[in-house]
Amino acid sequence: MEYFCPNCGAPLKFRSSVTVYTTCTYCRSMVVRHDMDLESLGEVSELLNDMSPFQVGTRGTFDNSTFTLLGRIKLVYDLGMWSEWYALFDDGRTGWLAEAQGFFMMSFAVVESELPDARIIKVGLPIYLPQGKFIADDIRTVTYAASEGELPFIFKPGFKAVSVDFRNREGQFASILYGPEETQLFVGRYERFDAFSFENLKTIDGWTRA
Repeated sequence: MEYFCPNCGAPLKFRSSVTVYTTCTYCRSMVVRHDMDLESLGEVSELLNDMSPFQVGTRGTFDNSTFTLLGRIKLVYDLGMWSEWYALFDDGRTGWLAEAQGFFMMSFAVVESELPDARIIKVGLPIYLPQGKFIADDIRTVTYAASEGELPFIFKPGFKAVSVDFRNREGQFASILYGPEETQLFVGRYERFDAFSFENLKTIDGWTRA
């Protein structure tokens, strides 16, 4: 089915059946999909050039499964920023590829009914999840600053949450996002850039793959 931006009339593409939100690449309108109808929520802030090698449409592999990056959110905190890319796998799964300070983590949402209260988590203390024992290594308050492409939720500029990152000895990565509306758990692992075998990367002046 064809969709068009309710603000400027430009064509819009939804690659995933579960995405409900996208950003118009022509006028930067925030567009929400309601079944057959589209609603414009205003204009999202423009993403600053952060020298990311990724773009909407970049493809890669993880655990022998191919994925495509459909969109991302930019999160900022008092000491910096990072991006979370929404990934759609060819087998129908969805995940999140995080890029921050030269590290790359692929994680997947995990349904867990019992998660610890954010107020009791301290850096260096353990947490026990169904996936095993993890150690908290970072706690920060983040703000959702900007977005592009498709997302599985309605992006809310200025949305604040507490993000807690964990890791274990096996190289697994876990993150709990404490938001005002819900708490979410994501579990995955760190990987080297080359391990993803990326294709269709963004062209950056002065940057080449080794």
